[in-house]
Amino acid sequence: MTRKVLPALLGLLSLAGAVAAQEEDEEQASDEPVRCLSMNSIRSTRVLDDSRVLLLNARDKAWLNRLDRECLGLSRSGTFEYRVQSGARHARLCSTDSITVLESTGRGLNCGLGMFEPLSPDELESLIGGPSPTITSAPVELPKQDAPAAPP
Repeated sequence: MTRKVLPALLGLLSLAGAVAAQEEDEEQASDEPVRCLSMNSIRSTRVLDDSRVLLLNARDKAWLNRLDRECLGLSRSGTFEYRVQSGARHARLCSTDSITVLESTGRGLNCGLGMFEPLSPDELESLIGGPSPTITSAPVELPKQDAPAAPP
């Protein structure tokens, strides 16, 4: 009986790995918002403001998450934690999960996540430090000043 169970278990493990790899490939390929990201694919996070969080993966792919409501204190602290439900085949962070703001005085608000919107490299650059499209500049000519009068 042990000889029959071992190949079946190995088959299930390889199937679970294939499903996880397929989901990561789908995260990479689509330009549509996704509901979940594999925890293995998240390399770093960055707080943009009280309503938006940026998630980056090892393949330099970025997702923007617009929280379901403003999360007071998030941009001030700049840090948060998230947990995924145990018992899943593999850990994923989903739009049904929430983040908890980490304040210097302890834990802050819990805030619900939204969908994960994939960003192009140009969109990512404009979010993390590129010029703001709302700021424009134009050259101006200063008025000419008359020469000061000579003292009498």
